[in-house]
Amino acid sequence: MVNLQTINKNIGDRPEQLVAFRIYINNQIIISSRHRKVKSLEPVIDDLNHHVGAKTSGEWLVEVADSINDEVSDFTDILHDRLIKMEEKILTEEIPERGKLALLRRQVIIVHRYMSTQRNVFARLATEKFLWMSDDDRHRMQENAERLGRCIDELDGFVARTAVITDEINALISEATHKRIYTMSMLAIVFLPSTFLTGLFGVNLNGIPGSEFKFAFSVFCLLLSCLISFVIWWLKRGKWL
Repeated sequence: MVNLQTINKNIGDRPEQLVAFRIYINNQIIISSRHRKVKSLEPVIDDLNHHVGAKTSGEWLVEVADSINDEVSDFTDILHDRLIKMEEKILTEEIPERGKLALLRRQVIIVHRYMSTQRNVFARLATEKFLWMSDDDRHRMQENAERLGRCIDELDGFVARTAVITDEINALISEATHKRIYTMSMLAIVFLPSTFLTGLFGVNLNGIPGSEFKFAFSVFCLLLSCLISFVIWWLKRGKWL
Protein backbone atom coordinates (compact mmCIF):
# COMPACT_ATOMS: atom_id res chain seq x y z
CA MET A 1 0.00 0.00 0.00
CA VAL A 2 1.41 3.37 -1.07
CA ASN A 3 0.02 6.67 0.27
CA LEU A 4 0.69 9.74 -1.88
CA GLN A 5 -0.36 13.40 -1.85
CA THR A 6 -0.34 16.15 -4.43
CA ILE A 7 -1.36 19.77 -5.00
CA ASN A 8 -5.10 20.40 -4.94
CA LYS A 9 -6.24 21.80 -8.30
CA ASN A 10 -9.94 21.24 -7.75
CA ILE A 11 -12.21 24.25 -8.29
CA GLY A 12 -13.13 25.99 -5.05
CA ASP A 13 -10.23 24.49 -3.05
CA ARG A 14 -6.92 26.06 -2.12
CA PRO A 15 -3.73 24.44 -3.46
CA GLU A 16 -2.31 23.74 0.01
CA GLN A 17 -5.38 21.62 0.83
CA LEU A 18 -3.53 18.62 -0.53
CA VAL A 19 -5.42 15.69 -2.04
CA ALA A 20 -4.40 12.22 -0.92
CA PHE A 21 -4.83 8.89 -2.62
CA ARG A 22 -3.88 5.34 -1.75
CA ILE A 23 -2.55 2.72 -4.12
CA TYR A 24 -2.45 -1.04 -3.74
CA ILE A 25 -0.03 -2.30 -6.33
CA ASN A 26 1.72 -5.50 -7.36
CA ASN A 27 2.94 -6.96 -10.64
CA GLN A 28 -0.59 -7.90 -11.75
CA ILE A 29 -3.03 -5.35 -10.35
CA ILE A 30 -3.28 -1.66 -9.41
CA ILE A 31 -6.10 -0.43 -7.15
CA SER A 32 -6.33 3.24 -6.15
CA SER A 33 -8.78 5.07 -3.90
CA ARG A 34 -9.32 8.76 -3.19
CA HIS A 35 -11.87 11.07 -1.58
CA ARG A 36 -11.37 14.08 -3.87
CA LYS A 37 -10.45 14.23 -7.53
CA VAL A 38 -6.72 13.91 -8.22
CA LYS A 39 -5.77 16.02 -11.24
CA SER A 40 -2.23 14.63 -11.41
CA LEU A 41 -3.57 11.19 -12.36
CA GLU A 42 -5.43 12.49 -15.41
CA PRO A 43 -2.44 12.58 -17.82
CA VAL A 44 -1.38 9.09 -16.70
CA ILE A 45 -4.90 7.75 -17.26
CA ASP A 46 -5.13 9.51 -20.64
CA ASP A 47 -1.91 7.81 -21.76
CA LEU A 48 -3.34 4.44 -20.77
CA ASN A 49 -6.57 5.15 -22.64
CA HIS A 50 -4.57 5.98 -25.77
CA HIS A 51 -2.41 2.86 -25.35
CA VAL A 52 0.80 4.89 -24.99
CA GLY A 53 1.15 4.63 -21.24
CA ALA A 54 3.11 2.44 -18.88
CA LYS A 55 3.54 -1.25 -19.65
CA THR A 56 4.25 -2.43 -16.10
CA SER A 57 3.10 -1.58 -12.58
CA GLY A 58 6.47 -0.11 -11.67
CA GLU A 59 6.56 2.08 -14.75
CA TRP A 60 3.02 3.29 -13.99
CA LEU A 61 3.99 4.30 -10.44
CA VAL A 62 7.02 6.18 -11.76
CA GLU A 63 4.80 8.11 -14.17
CA VAL A 64 2.47 9.00 -11.28
CA ALA A 65 5.47 10.30 -9.32
CA ASP A 66 6.56 12.32 -12.39
CA SER A 67 3.10 13.88 -12.65
CA ILE A 68 3.04 14.76 -8.94
CA ASN A 69 6.46 16.38 -9.20
CA ASP A 70 5.27 18.41 -12.20
CA GLU A 71 2.41 19.82 -10.13
CA VAL A 72 4.64 20.58 -7.14
CA SER A 73 7.20 22.26 -9.40
CA ASP A 74 4.52 24.39 -11.07
CA PHE A 75 3.13 25.43 -7.69
CA THR A 76 6.64 26.28 -6.48
CA ASP A 77 7.09 28.55 -9.51
CA ILE A 78 3.80 30.30 -8.69
CA LEU A 79 4.92 30.89 -5.10
CA HIS A 80 8.26 32.21 -6.37
CA ASP A 81 6.53 34.74 -8.65
CA ARG A 82 4.30 35.91 -5.80
CA LEU A 83 7.32 36.38 -3.54
CA ILE A 84 9.11 38.38 -6.24
CA LYS A 85 6.13 40.74 -6.53
CA MET A 86 6.04 41.24 -2.76
CA GLU A 87 9.78 41.91 -2.64
CA GLU A 88 9.43 44.48 -5.42
CA LYS A 89 6.70 46.24 -3.44
CA ILE A 90 8.95 46.32 -0.38
CA LEU A 91 11.75 47.89 -2.44
CA THR A 92 9.36 50.70 -3.41
CA GLU A 93 8.36 51.05 0.27
CA GLU A 94 4.87 49.75 -0.44
CA ILE A 95 3.31 47.40 2.10
CA PRO A 96 1.60 44.30 0.59
CA GLU A 97 -2.10 43.82 1.16
CA ARG A 98 -3.04 42.55 4.60
CA GLY A 99 -3.18 38.76 4.83
CA LYS A 100 -1.43 37.96 1.55
CA LEU A 101 1.95 37.29 3.13
CA ALA A 102 0.42 35.19 5.91
CA LEU A 103 -1.46 33.06 3.36
CA LEU A 104 1.65 32.57 1.23
CA ARG A 105 3.74 31.59 4.24
CA ARG A 106 1.04 29.13 5.34
CA GLN A 107 0.97 27.53 1.89
CA VAL A 108 4.75 27.20 1.83
CA ILE A 109 4.91 25.59 5.28
CA ILE A 110 2.09 23.10 4.62
CA VAL A 111 3.40 21.99 1.23
CA HIS A 112 6.94 21.75 2.60
CA ARG A 113 5.79 19.58 5.50
CA TYR A 114 3.94 16.99 3.45
CA MET A 115 6.27 16.95 0.46
CA SER A 116 9.22 16.24 2.77
CA THR A 117 7.45 13.06 3.84
CA GLN A 118 6.63 12.19 0.24
CA ARG A 119 10.26 12.58 -0.79
CA ASN A 120 11.10 9.91 1.76
CA VAL A 121 8.41 7.68 0.24
CA PHE A 122 9.92 8.08 -3.23
CA ALA A 123 13.40 7.39 -1.88
CA ARG A 124 12.23 4.23 -0.14
CA LEU A 125 10.45 3.00 -3.26
CA ALA A 126 13.73 3.48 -5.11
CA THR A 127 15.67 1.35 -2.63
CA GLU A 128 13.17 -1.42 -1.86
CA LYS A 129 13.51 -4.57 -3.98
CA PHE A 130 9.91 -4.88 -5.12
CA LEU A 131 9.41 -7.60 -7.70
CA TRP A 132 7.15 -5.37 -9.78
CA MET A 133 9.81 -2.64 -10.13
CA SER A 134 12.76 -2.99 -12.48
CA ASP A 135 16.18 -1.42 -11.94
CA ASP A 136 15.27 1.28 -14.46
CA ASP A 137 12.07 2.02 -12.51
CA ARG A 138 14.07 2.33 -9.28
CA HIS A 139 16.56 4.65 -10.95
CA ARG A 140 13.78 6.89 -12.26
CA MET A 141 12.07 6.86 -8.86
CA GLN A 142 15.33 7.99 -7.25
CA GLU A 143 15.47 10.84 -9.77
CA ASN A 144 11.93 11.78 -8.73
CA ALA A 145 12.98 11.80 -5.07
CA GLU A 146 15.91 14.09 -5.88
CA ARG A 147 13.74 16.36 -8.02
CA LEU A 148 11.18 16.67 -5.22
CA GLY A 149 14.06 17.35 -2.84
CA ARG A 150 15.10 20.33 -4.95
CA CYS A 151 11.55 21.70 -4.75
CA ILE A 152 11.66 21.28 -0.97
CA ASP A 153 14.96 23.18 -0.86
CA GLU A 154 13.27 26.02 -2.73
CA LEU A 155 10.42 25.97 -0.22
CA ASP A 156 13.01 26.25 2.58
CA GLY A 157 14.31 29.38 0.88
CA PHE A 158 10.76 30.73 0.57
CA VAL A 159 10.26 30.43 4.33
CA ALA A 160 13.40 32.49 4.93
CA ARG A 161 12.33 35.06 2.34
CA THR A 162 8.90 35.48 3.91
CA ALA A 163 10.61 36.08 7.27
CA VAL A 164 12.76 38.81 5.67
CA ILE A 165 9.68 40.38 4.07
CA THR A 166 7.94 40.37 7.47
CA ASP A 167 10.91 42.15 9.05
CA GLU A 168 10.93 44.72 6.25
CA ILE A 169 7.18 45.35 6.65
CA ASN A 170 7.64 45.86 10.40
CA ALA A 171 10.51 48.25 9.67
CA LEU A 172 8.37 50.24 7.21
CA ILE A 173 5.49 50.46 9.70
CA SER A 174 7.87 51.51 12.47
CA GLU A 175 9.47 54.15 10.26
CA ALA A 176 6.06 55.52 9.25
CA THR A 177 5.03 55.68 12.92
CA HIS A 178 8.22 57.52 13.85
CA LYS A 179 7.63 60.01 11.05
CA ARG A 180 4.13 60.74 12.34
CA ILE A 181 5.40 61.14 15.90
CA TYR A 182 8.15 63.46 14.66
CA THR A 183 5.60 65.55 12.75
CA MET A 184 3.41 65.88 15.84
CA SER A 185 6.46 66.83 17.92
CA MET A 186 7.39 69.54 15.43
CA LEU A 187 3.86 70.92 15.57
CA ALA A 188 4.04 70.96 19.37
CA ILE A 189 7.36 72.83 19.23
CA VAL A 190 5.92 75.38 16.80
CA PHE A 191 2.99 76.18 19.07
CA LEU A 192 4.93 75.89 22.35
CA PRO A 193 6.08 79.57 22.51
CA SER A 194 2.58 80.90 21.86
CA THR A 195 1.17 78.48 24.44
CA PHE A 196 3.77 79.58 26.97
CA LEU A 197 3.12 83.29 26.40
CA THR A 198 -0.66 83.01 26.51
CA GLY A 199 -0.39 80.95 29.68
CA LEU A 200 2.06 83.36 31.27
CA PHE A 201 0.14 86.55 30.54
CA GLY A 202 -3.14 84.92 31.34
CA VAL A 203 -2.09 84.17 34.93
CA ASN A 204 -4.57 85.48 37.48
CA LEU A 205 -2.78 86.25 40.75
CA ASN A 206 -5.80 87.78 42.46
CA GLY A 207 -6.93 85.91 45.53
CA ILE A 208 -3.73 83.95 46.15
CA PRO A 209 -1.44 84.70 49.12
CA GLY A 210 0.97 87.55 48.35
CA SER A 211 -1.05 88.86 45.44
CA GLU A 212 -0.93 92.39 46.97
CA PHE A 213 2.88 92.36 46.68
CA LYS A 214 3.86 94.57 43.74
CA PHE A 215 6.57 92.17 42.64
CA ALA A 216 4.29 89.11 42.78
CA PHE A 217 4.31 88.63 39.00
CA SER A 218 8.10 88.98 38.89
CA VAL A 219 8.50 86.40 41.66
CA PHE A 220 6.14 84.07 39.77
CA CYS A 221 8.24 84.42 36.59
CA LEU A 222 11.42 83.76 38.60
CA LEU A 223 9.98 80.60 40.14
CA LEU A 224 8.78 79.48 36.72
CA SER A 225 12.28 80.04 35.29
CA CYS A 226 13.77 77.97 38.11
CA LEU A 227 11.31 75.18 37.42
CA ILE A 228 12.14 75.21 33.69
CA SER A 229 15.87 75.20 34.47
CA PHE A 230 15.43 72.22 36.80
CA VAL A 231 13.48 70.29 34.14
CA ILE A 232 16.18 71.02 31.52
CA TRP A 233 18.90 69.89 33.96
CA TRP A 234 16.98 66.70 34.75
CA LEU A 235 16.51 65.90 31.05
CA LYS A 236 20.21 66.44 30.34
CA ARG A 237 21.17 64.34 33.36
CA GLY A 238 19.01 61.51 32.02
CA LYS A 239 20.55 62.05 28.54
CA TRP A 240 17.17 62.93 27.06
CA LEU A 241 18.67 66.12 25.63
